[in-house]
Amino acid sequence: MRERFGLSPLDLELLAILVTIERGAALNPYLSAGDKSEAAQSDVAFLVALTADGVEHTPEEVRLRFTGDAPLVDGGLIELASGPGWVPEAPLAYKRLRVAERVLDFIEGLRAPGDAVLGTVARFTATPLAAAELIVPDRTVIDEVARALVRTDHVLEVIGAPGVGRKAVVGAAARALGSPMIVVDLRELPVDARVLADTLRPLVRETRLQQGVLVLEGADHYGDAEGQAFIFPHLIAQVRAATVPLAVVCERSVEWLGRCGRVILRFVVPFPNAETQRKLWIRHLPATLRLAPGTDLETIVKRYSASCAAIGEAAVELGRLDYVHQRGGVVTEEHVVGVIRSRLAHRLGALATVVRTTLEWPDVILPDEILGPVFEFLNYAAHRMQVFKQWGFDRKLPYGRGLSALFAGPPGTGKTMICSLLAKELGLELYRIDLSQVVNKYIGETEKNLGRVFDEAARGQVMLLFDEADSLFAKRTEVRSSNDRYANLEVNYLLQRLEAHEGVVVMTTNSENALDPAMRRRIRFRLRFPAPDEAQRTRLWQGMVPKEAQLADDVELSVLAKRFPLAGGNIMNALVRAATAAAADGGPIRQQHLVRAAEFEYAEMGFLA
Repeated sequence: MRERFGLSPLDLELLAILVTIERGAALNPYLSAGDKSEAAQSDVAFLVALTADGVEHTPEEVRLRFTGDAPLVDGGLIELASGPGWVPEAPLAYKRLRVAERVLDFIEGLRAPGDAVLGTVARFTATPLAAAELIVPDRTVIDEVARALVRTDHVLEVIGAPGVGRKAVVGAAARALGSPMIVVDLRELPVDARVLADTLRPLVRETRLQQGVLVLEGADHYGDAEGQAFIFPHLIAQVRAATVPLAVVCERSVEWLGRCGRVILRFVVPFPNAETQRKLWIRHLPATLRLAPGTDLETIVKRYSASCAAIGEAAVELGRLDYVHQRGGVVTEEHVVGVIRSRLAHRLGALATVVRTTLEWPDVILPDEILGPVFEFLNYAAHRMQVFKQWGFDRKLPYGRGLSALFAGPPGTGKTMICSLLAKELGLELYRIDLSQVVNKYIGETEKNLGRVFDEAARGQVMLLFDEADSLFAKRTEVRSSNDRYANLEVNYLLQRLEAHEGVVVMTTNSENALDPAMRRRIRFRLRFPAPDEAQRTRLWQGMVPKEAQLADDVELSVLAKRFPLAGGNIMNALVRAATAAAADGGPIRQQHLVRAAEFEYAEMGFLA
């Protein structure tokens, strides 16, 4: 206690007296229950009268040991209260003194903190994993963190993607120092100054009691909503006062940390490379499972990059799947990919939805001038690693190496269909971005959502589809108001992320002229989908009728193609309408059903048949 809280001999004497009074009263068989409670209540005046002798300790010296910045009070070892009858509060001399219950338990031998201390926001790890037990690309960062943790006047900012092992690195460094670790998840705390202080103070005290390391996670997501900036001065004050080894775990550097008055040391925990991910899969796959012949972990990790935590959780999930155990515990590549995809969809949440197709390339009816660039897109995807890595073009093109395309044209001309076929050909999952969920009226929220989308796309090796991109990549305007300024900032952020993203991004639009010119310059492939001519419409009508559908002898699809200038999507809608009407009539699809359905579809486009 003396070493960990910097207590003087007088502090130790005062603390020992208070502990004796409280525990002595509790154990005194000659006191009734009420007497025991009253006997344990000491005040500052009593301690001053008991210990101040005017020679070794003056009354003023003793009294000052109970002020707010004195070690006993500042460290949370003792608590002061006014007691009944004082308004608003008692003078210091008449304040009642109690030793914190957790301190009494610790002195009596209860070393590990319980739920009363940790609550629902903190976790205590007495013995974190050692560095030798971690699978990380570079262990030197652990040694650097350990050296930095020795200094309590420093704050460590440990940056990295979720699940890459940021807390594990800090834990291994703490283990090297012989220290336990307390992790506080700020995301579980309400944005309230009093709750923040009441939660962090006991945890800082516990860290000092344990001679441990305090870790704050979720710092870049705490107080970042509109109107919550008031919390940062209170959080800064808590960090400044916490004289313990402190690490802040975050995805990106947090602005408020630079104002805490302590030296900031930044460490980056990189995303695990392919070899590290392969080792993680081997370690975490349950012993009851085995890989099917031909299932190659190297191929999987190159296709779907996953964090350390994600691999561990996916391996556990594989061990729980009934259909895996029904196969004798044999895990195929499809099983692994399915689990990874489901976890990726969970992380993206409502921001994006998966788009899949049952169509194949023979179903595509497009002119050659469109199909040519489409196949060029596929060639670029297949050979860009050779071009950039082996042939050295990455040195000449430091950014903008991603695969991006803009598909422009009227609705229903096949833009989304080509996107889904490209994703299938490339072996990528296609995620359509839900702009209603991404765009937010609060300042900074749109950029945060977009950052999350691009980050997860990069980790999961997926293809992004921005449908109706003109609503998000609109032309920047002259700044006439704060709304214009923030709208332009969103476009600027999008352009930066698009240029830095090395994955596959496709945008579709019905109005290419509405897009910002700077965005168009950053697109590698631009395709314009024209409305189909009569011959193409005839092929579309013929190709979209399933083999199982019953057509009457009077059906002439070429007549429909000539009369109704519909795009492919509208033709599909008309066919489904006609089939529904024919099924209701109890017979095959007749020409009248098709004409009527085409008229409805044409009218909904705003034209008269």
